[in-house]
Amino acid sequence: MAEVAAASATQNSSESNAIVFQGRPKNMAVAVAMFATGALAFSMDLTHTYFAEAIAWTFVIWGGLLLYGYLIETYQAYVVTDKALIIRNPVRFLQATKVWDWNNIQRMDVVVKRADAEYQDAIIQIHYQEPGEIVIEREDRVYDPELARLVIERAGLSATGDNALSDLTTLPQAKATYSWS
Repeated sequence: MAEVAAASATQNSSESNAIVFQGRPKNMAVAVAMFATGALAFSMDLTHTYFAEAIAWTFVIWGGLLLYGYLIETYQAYVVTDKALIIRNPVRFLQATKVWDWNNIQRMDVVVKRADAEYQDAIIQIHYQEPGEIVIEREDRVYDPELARLVIERAGLSATGDNALSDLTTLPQAKATYSWS
């Protein structure tokens, strides 16, 4: 009985040290409008011709896919613990939880998409390779300087190339890709 209590105490202490980075909500108006427009075309009996029915189905499918993509991005959570980076997403059908050990994170890239960028204009790409596998997994997320700092520190990554970001809180004024491996 004491062993169970000790095991749960150590598990709770490691979870209490966890830092959670939640996904950012997006405006889903376009997805809802496309889905509703396609669905209303059927209910209003506007699909007499093949072309109108095909367009209605296209709107329903694209609206559903856009809505699903927004939900995936909104509910994705990155949990930084002492042992691993845990990526949780209850909306994802396959692999709702990924546990990436810090030793197996190969590389992290910060991709700045445009000049005079803000945080939403840059992406963090985290590359992970399971030992003995040839497949490299990658997760992309909107740039967060605190998450980038924690991944660099915990995975033991160092800057590669001449163009290293010295300060993670300020983005450069030009399009570029910055890598740590």
